[in-house]
Amino acid sequence: MVTMSDLALVNGRVWRAPGAPAAPATAVLVRDNRIALVGSDADVRAAAGAHADVVDLRQGALLPGFTDSHTHFHRTAILREHFLDFDNPAVRTVDDVVDLVRRRAASVASGRWIEGDNLVGGRLAERRLPDRAELDAAAPTHPVLLRGMGKHVVVANSLALKLAGIDAATSDPAGGRIERDGAGVPTGVLHERGKLRLDTTRTDTVVPPMAESDRLAALEAGIAELHRAGVTSIHEITRTRNELADYAHLHADELLHIRVVAYVRIVEGQASLDGMASTGLRSGFGDEMLRLGGVKISIDGACTFRNAAVYDPYLGEPENFGINRVEQPELDDLVRAADAAGFQIAVHAIGPRAVDMALDAFSNIAPDQRVNPLRHRIEHAYLPQRPGQFARMRELGLLLSTQPAFIASVGDAWFEIFPPDEVAQMVPLRSALSAGLTVLANSDCPTAPPTPLTGISAAMTRTTMSGRTLAPEQRVTLAEAIDMYTRAPAFAAREEHCRGQIAPGYLADLVGLATDPREVSADAIGDVAVTLTVVDGVPVHLSDN
Repeated sequence: MVTMSDLALVNGRVWRAPGAPAAPATAVLVRDNRIALVGSDADVRAAAGAHADVVDLRQGALLPGFTDSHTHFHRTAILREHFLDFDNPAVRTVDDVVDLVRRRAASVASGRWIEGDNLVGGRLAERRLPDRAELDAAAPTHPVLLRGMGKHVVVANSLALKLAGIDAATSDPAGGRIERDGAGVPTGVLHERGKLRLDTTRTDTVVPPMAESDRLAALEAGIAELHRAGVTSIHEITRTRNELADYAHLHADELLHIRVVAYVRIVEGQASLDGMASTGLRSGFGDEMLRLGGVKISIDGACTFRNAAVYDPYLGEPENFGINRVEQPELDDLVRAADAAGFQIAVHAIGPRAVDMALDAFSNIAPDQRVNPLRHRIEHAYLPQRPGQFARMRELGLLLSTQPAFIASVGDAWFEIFPPDEVAQMVPLRSALSAGLTVLANSDCPTAPPTPLTGISAAMTRTTMSGRTLAPEQRVTLAEAIDMYTRAPAFAAREEHCRGQIAPGYLADLVGLATDPREVSADAIGDVAVTLTVVDGVPVHLSDN
């Protein structure tokens, strides 16, 4: 057995856990993969072995490693390396989007698929997505598939639609919508389950898979980016067998270097609840680096594309109350069965109507099962809540997993979709905390960047990209925001005994910052440099900043 050298982190400002000794700490000793001592520089140097590695924190802050507790990181990593990325301020018009497609078509062989991601019509001057005719003009001999932010909507050109068998005779599927022109011909814009065989989750998809070697290389490069953001763990939503298999491949080759808690989609995914339960799998299966968190079920679509399930119709669309991707009877059955099988359940519910559906489903769990260690979660729920929803969530013992980073990334687009008074109350973090909820904050990347410091800043400032401030009374403190990225996700994953705090005996997942965030303004926290990231006792990122 190889014994690691001690790692002494000195001359810093250690972020102490609630209840820790009042005396400030400046140093941490890491032995093997655990925190052995938290104290003064002198104490740590004296306890360190003769051959200890010493890192000078230069009076910067040392925090528990950040957890991004809701990600689609496999997709994010591949997007970063292989797809057109429209999450770019320079992409301001439909013509800008079409031009990027045209340039990509000129650089790849005819017949090759052109794929893009992170497209939001509300960010473009025309306030719409491109249509198939515009994409046809840019790439007539390439199938083109552009995904909207969050993958709730895709835009396809004529060749892609033809390959998928989508035409004027294709009916809207349950839980989906195909946009059509005045003659009933698909425009190329497909909502939710309306993606049909252009959804790569489906086993009959016509979109070709990426080579394993390309996927693994993209994941490795993406994980290095996470390290530079101070992320030491992710809660990953997996849709396909390749995603979980790729993480397992890296883990087997000792190349994972980040903790992954996986949530497997059992609706609109390649796994079924019955199939998973029949193997005897339960939440917690795996080890400290890669394990099963639970299962994921999505009720509605994204509000950015007017698909979240709401009670009042969307502005300018009096017949549109959103899309249900699963109906109440099926949801009730899935929640009851997943809970009985020992799976933690993460339910995607953005709109208030979807939140009520989730609450009804969880309330149907038998009373003797409801109080259990599984710690079921509601994902998103960032639209203004109806009276009593948060209180009911608390009574059911549910955790709230939400995205303050969306205020910065898509907050301005909300003003095109909802009345201003509703937009102001988006992401009601203070209300959630006041209701006694455990709140996890995360990026839902690639919808927002997987950079916790920007999410912390957004939770504190509530400022959109254009500088508009939403309901200042919903702001949270620095300590509360950091808790949402450290202790709360550890609790959600039933890891509070070993992660989320800097304390002796805890796993050595740590992040060093060049500046103590307590000494900068809230709007500047996102610009604080990450100087050190330690995962499982090993420095995986170290800079000179």
